[in-house]
Formats: sequence, structure tokens, C-alpha cells
Amino acid sequence: MFYIQLKDRRWNKPQSPVNKAVPTCKPSVVEAKNEKSSKFALIKTTEYIRNTQQVCYLEFWLFS
Repeated sequence: MFYIQLKDRRWNKPQSPVNKAVPTCKPSVVEAKNEKSSKFALIKTTEYIRNTQQVCYLEFWLFS
């Protein structure tokens, strides 16, 4: 019974169509800036996490 509940838990979520229509209109300037800034934030966050992991790894070997 537990397996059935886990398996069917997405029954109420809509599924996206497989063939999405290609947008014919040009994205607005605000949408382009938002997309660009979100990509920049993602890159910087990933870089920060990698640097933090590297520092923790090096400090572990330095101070252990």
C-alpha cells in the first residue's frame, strides 16, 4: 500500500505537453535581463560552492 501511495502521488499535477509551440514573438528587454542575471547568479553560486568545497578539503588535510 505504501508503494502505491508513493507511485501515484503525482496524479494531481498537470503534465506538460510534449510538443510545445515555438514562441513567435521576440522576448521583451526585461525578460532578457532577468534571464541573463539569473544565469549570472547561477554561475557565481556554483563558483562559490566549488571554492568553498576546495577550501574545506584543503583545510581538512592541513589541520588534521
